[in-house]
Amino acid sequence: MLPDDLDTFAADWVWETDAELRLTTVRGHYEALTGEAEPVGRPWPGLTGPEAADDVPLRSPRPFRDVIRPHRHRDGRTRWFRFGGAPRLAPDGTIAGWRGLCAELSEPAVAQLEGARRFEAVVESLPVGVCLFDANLRLIAVNDRLRDLFGLPPDLLRLGTPLERMIRTSAAVGNYLDQSPDEAWATVSARIAQRIRLHRERRLPGGVLLKTTIVPLSDGSTLVVHEDATDRARADARLAEQKNRLDHALTHMSHGLVLFDADYRITVVNRQFLDLYGLSAETVHPGITAEELIHRRTEAGNFPGLTPEEAWRQVRERLATRTRYRLDQTLVDGRVIAVTYAPTPEGGFVTVHEDVTAAKRAEAQIVHMARHDALTGLPNRVLLHEGLVEALDRTPASRGGATAVLCLDLDRFKTVNDTLGHAVGDKLLCKVTARLTAAIRDEAQAGRATLARLGGDEFAVVLLATSRFKAGRLATRLIETVARDYEIDGKRIAVGLSIGVALAPPDGQDPDGLLRAADMALYRAKAEGRGIHRFFEPAMDVAVQARRGVELDLRVALAEQQFALAFQPFLDLTANRIAGFEALVRWHHPARGVVSPAAFVPVAEETGLIVPLGEWVLRRACQEAARWPDPVRVSVNLSPVQFRTGDIDATVIAALRDAGLDPHRLELEITEGVLLQDTPSTLAILHRLKGIGVRIAMDDFGTGYSSLGYLRAFPFDKIKIDRSFVADLSVRPDALAIVRAVTTLADSLGMSTTAEGVETEEQLAHLRGAGCTEVQGYLISRPVAAEAVAPMLGGA
Repeated sequence: MLPDDLDTFAADWVWETDAELRLTTVRGHYEALTGEAEPVGRPWPGLTGPEAADDVPLRSPRPFRDVIRPHRHRDGRTRWFRFGGAPRLAPDGTIAGWRGLCAELSEPAVAQLEGARRFEAVVESLPVGVCLFDANLRLIAVNDRLRDLFGLPPDLLRLGTPLERMIRTSAAVGNYLDQSPDEAWATVSARIAQRIRLHRERRLPGGVLLKTTIVPLSDGSTLVVHEDATDRARADARLAEQKNRLDHALTHMSHGLVLFDADYRITVVNRQFLDLYGLSAETVHPGITAEELIHRRTEAGNFPGLTPEEAWRQVRERLATRTRYRLDQTLVDGRVIAVTYAPTPEGGFVTVHEDVTAAKRAEAQIVHMARHDALTGLPNRVLLHEGLVEALDRTPASRGGATAVLCLDLDRFKTVNDTLGHAVGDKLLCKVTARLTAAIRDEAQAGRATLARLGGDEFAVVLLATSRFKAGRLATRLIETVARDYEIDGKRIAVGLSIGVALAPPDGQDPDGLLRAADMALYRAKAEGRGIHRFFEPAMDVAVQARRGVELDLRVALAEQQFALAFQPFLDLTANRIAGFEALVRWHHPARGVVSPAAFVPVAEETGLIVPLGEWVLRRACQEAARWPDPVRVSVNLSPVQFRTGDIDATVIAALRDAGLDPHRLELEITEGVLLQDTPSTLAILHRLKGIGVRIAMDDFGTGYSSLGYLRAFPFDKIKIDRSFVADLSVRPDALAIVRAVTTLADSLGMSTTAEGVETEEQLAHLRGAGCTEVQGYLISRPVAAEAVAPMLGGA
């Protein structure tokens, strides 16, 4: 019996072969149709002619049909035959031979069959499963992809199989989730009965997403296409996720964005863009052109001063360049929008719109702050320098006079800061600024004067088209204006003003040189009493250069240890013996000889070199005193600058420890200047030193402004009476009264007193009578070298 799928053959003969594919049986019209004798024993198919031996399908164990073979007849014609066959299986499952059918075909039938075969080959190569059912819903065509998708047995997909059987079998193996075979067939048959194109997606047990398309054909047949849509679904899901992310980004981005295609039509526009320009989604949406958008933006006031046509012309010209650009647009409401344009590879372009108003304001503020003082709003040193450059460039061509620079410095401002706090100091600076601004208003409005703050309590005025007389007159006016008292937070405050003046071109022809000259003149004004103004003189530059030379030599002296100590004794008037020695630094310059402390100590303090020099003096003095008899003390002067580092107490303790000196034998002399700076911190240091036994003395008492207040703030061990009072004891009765008052005050506070500068027996007698504790001066002894101390103590 032949296979079912060969039932449609109208056979002209039947054939069988053995396992070696040799024909064993041929029954039918073979001889009549081929013109040859029966081919039993010959290789299948037993025909002779072109291509007769090619492509033997019996080499595969699968049934076949529609194999076309040509045969050259004896009459000279080529005839065509259609073969089909299936293997015969032995009991052990091996192929025992083949059997099949053959029928002659006309040439048109051959052509039609070859076309059908090519079509079947195409269908077989499709990545989708295809099956075709006739009007009775019996299978008439199917490809291998369908078998792979559903995993159905081969005999189920043989031609002629009813669709119902296929559906029920497929449902039974689980290909219709949650549906029984009856329910699955009812669903499928109902859909096919509609005779309309239908699409459906469902999951197979293995997770495959199957997309099924049912297509009714005009001859009553039905085509069913099954596609594995899993990868497409995943891709669609990824695209959807990306779209959602893009939509989310467009919705929540801070910038406005518009995307245009190659025809300059909007394809994407976000909400931020509409809100930025006050537009609506009804008027601006995908599909409108860039020109329409510009017209609507112009109507909304986005292009101040331009008509829609003018605005579009400008935009069109920029777009025509097809190059990336960025520009800032200022809207009618003052906002600044940064627009970035970039062409796209597809011929369109994208524009990004960002509100940079705050950034522009911040940028302008930064530029302003870079050239202006934050506290007063005045031009700072940078802007002053730029203005001076411009002014000096114009000076040679100007017929209106010289350019003057006035350097201003407040007198006693540091005292205000230290006693009343920086907040009050800042308010004072603002009030001073207001007065100075008012004083030069007429010149400033005429463009001839500029006021700047250089820092701290330093100001400067640049005066154009002026003269020495006018500059001096302005300086006097400014000093008088600033000198009037101020009322701040209920406190009356008085400060003064010192001014240095330099003129261009005689005093300098560049900003730095002119400012340096004015600063030197200011230094002279402060040195000569403050509250005055001085003009620059060439001799001032000589003095500055000399000071610079001292500074350079000081640095060398510290490195080469050119310093030595001298010791001047102070006498205890009660016991009439030497109580101790004051250590005094001496500089032995290799070229200048002995340099007076008055010449180098101020320079050391200004440059900060007093810190390492002071530490050297302290350590050397402690080392020398450690060799003296036990009761004898050593006194060392400390500069206010040494307290600014905040660790002078540690330096003192280290010097005592390294020398092995009892702290009670060390006496530190400080002036009011120490207590003027950061009083709480300074007092804390002094208390720590006093706590370990070091004695603290106030030097130059009575020459400052607040000595009595400092006596209340800190329990000094000693008060040193300034030599100016001692010198007047014989000529001014009030000097003796002051000395008596000081000794009485000290005695009541438990402090001793030392009078400095004692040079005569008469002065000594007055001091004894006034109750002074100790005296120091040339009458007792001049300062002596360290090696002369021991003999003096032996004599005492």
